[in-house]
Amino acid sequence: MTEQKNPLNKEMSNELNQILLMGDLVFPRIESVRRVVEAEISAKAGDCVLDFSNVKKVDSSSLSLCLCFLRLAKKQNKKMTFINLPKDMLAIADLVGLSVIGHSPEGS
Repeated sequence: MTEQKNPLNKEMSNELNQILLMGDLVFPRIESVRRVVEAEISAKAGDCVLDFSNVKKVDSSSLSLCLCFLRLAKKQNKKMTFINLPKDMLAIADLVGLSVIGHSPEGS
């Protein structure tokens, strides 16, 4: 399996404080994705939108990742919005009763 190096699409990540994730959000990649995205969140001025439209595969660790991002945003007095969450991620969240992950299916 080829390791995906960059979890962000930098061309799209600067528009309206939107961060576009790419690739797989699965346990072997979570820590590296977390470091990159948290640095991006910290560098943004104001609220952030995390777009999952280019995420291909998720597991339960992706929910933990979202909670880390929410915690960081709260600490920095920013609002974090998740859009285009994968259906598998929403199913896992429902299964474990995690309604904290607010989302907008089409980014609106």
